[in-house]
Amino acid sequence: MRDNLAVAIVLAFLVTATSLMAVGLVAYTIKVKADADGFVTWHKVFYDQAMPAAPQAPAPSAPVVHITDDPGGNVALYFQKYQALNAAGTEIHFHGMCASACGIVLFARFNNLKACADEGAIFGFHKPFTQQNGKVDRTKSARRATRKLWAAWLEELPNPLRRYLRGVRVPSATEGDETNVLLLIPASALMPRCPLTVAAQ
Repeated sequence: MRDNLAVAIVLAFLVTATSLMAVGLVAYTIKVKADADGFVTWHKVFYDQAMPAAPQAPAPSAPVVHITDDPGGNVALYFQKYQALNAAGTEIHFHGMCASACGIVLFARFNNLKACADEGAIFGFHKPFTQQNGKVDRTKSARRATRKLWAAWLEELPNPLRRYLRGVRVPSATEGDETNVLLLIPASALMPRCPLTVAAQ
């Protein structure tokens, strides 16, 4: 009699457990069908917690341009050049001298450029000038044009550099200086230093 009672209790327990499992399975099936993503929610949660995230593709690196001992040239051409590099988010690494129109890179409007300078890099400044038949135009109208263009050029520069250049004598071929006379400023005063690995390239 006692054995029959034990068997009956075990059977009742098994029936109850089976019923609960059946109810749970129905509820689980409804949950899966209602899942908007079509994923098994519990599995998704377990996977997200148990598995590391898939590695993300690295962001494309900005193009890098190295400028070494650039003597400058036509202001309009340099402006167009830096405009294009700025639009591309270019990194520019300066080595040696960046003189004359090369310095347009410092214009505040080119704020998408990432510039750095090698140790010993230098920027050279002079006021703009024009030439007629290979000679510097030093007429009154040329001097007026130089002053006007220089003032506009200064307005494009960041405030600290603009204030400095306004307070010092900047060479001017239009006003009698030789064309190769420059005001030299260490590039380290104008932009961050390039990493040594870059400087060594």
